[in-house]
Parts: sequence; structure tokens; C-alpha cells
Amino acid sequence: MEKKQNQLTIFSNLPHHAIPKWTDLPEIDLYMDQVISLMEKYLVDNTSPDSKLITPSMINNYVKLGIMPAPIKKKYSREHLAYLIIICSLKQVMPLPNIKDLIQQKLQKNTIAETLDFYSNLYDFTYQTLLETCKTYLDSKEYQIENAEDTSLFTAIAAANCIQISNSIFYINHPQKQKNTNKKKNKEDKK
Repeated sequence: MEKKQNQLTIFSNLPHHAIPKWTDLPEIDLYMDQVISLMEKYLVDNTSPDSKLITPSMINNYVKLGIMPAPIKKKYSREHLAYLIIICSLKQVMPLPNIKDLIQQKLQKNTIAETLDFYSNLYDFTYQTLLETCKTYLDSKEYQIENAEDTSLFTAIAAANCIQISNSIFYINHPQKQKNTNKKKNKEDKK
């Protein structure tokens, strides 16, 4: 009974973080410092409060790399915020060139507003699905989950597997990218 109570406490203490939808974004254009403040609010990282999720140089690099459009007269619109939300939340698990490809692919059939809303809904669905998977795993008689660290290990392994599966799916659809990645990796290994 105590084990079951500890498991419930783990899940009830998890802060749910949602990605904003298009209508949640401000309608007025913002300057860089305002964008940084807003993005930090949108993309709260409870695990590393001292780490910077976004900096002006990162935003400038995303523009230089062509992942997002350039600001207009040093101001950033809702469109820019939508790009930044997607880029910043994915960059923890996916290389920037892959993020660029995924965004461009989505924008061939959808607006940036539709893309952000799709992303936000998928983010929420995935979060709920992972919580349910964890609860199912914890309720299983096969596994001896003793504490929060075991649960954390399970979710870390799940995350690693998700990244592996995501990369495999991406490279199946973009075989040329895989070849370029292998070439870069081989050069780095020789150093």
C-alpha cells in the first residue's frame, strides 16, 4: 500500500507543462529582450533552473541557419514565436538541421499557426501518454519498482528509446541526411 501511495505522489507532484497555441501568443510585435522573457515563460525547464533555454545569439543563429525568418525592423511577430517554441522544445532531442526539415515539411501543407497548434496538441497528447505508460509500468507485477529513482530511470530509458526511434524514422524518410551524418561522425572519430 505504501509503495502504491509513493507512486501516486510522484505523479501528482509532476508539474504539467503545456506548449502554447497560436491564440495564446501576443498579437503585438516584440523586441528581442521581450521575446527572451516570453520564451523563458513558455519553455520552463524545472530540471535546470540556471540553464539558458534561449539567448539572443541562439535566435540570431536560427535566423542565419534559415530555420526561422528574420525579424522585421528588429521586431518579432507571433510567427517568430511559433518557430522559437518548436525549435527550442525540440533542440534538446534533435539536431537543428532535422528540426529545420521537419518544420519546412509541415509548412508545405500548413500555416505556421496550424503547425504550432498541431505541435501543441501532439506535445500534450505525448505527455499524457507517457504518464499513462509510466503508471502501467509501475502497476505491473513483473517489475520491482522501489522508489522515485527507479521511475526516473524508466522514463530516462524511455526518452533514450524515443530519441532513437525518432531518429530512425527521420532517417528512413531522409536517407541522404543519414549518409551526411555518418560521414561527419566518421571524420570526428578519426580525430
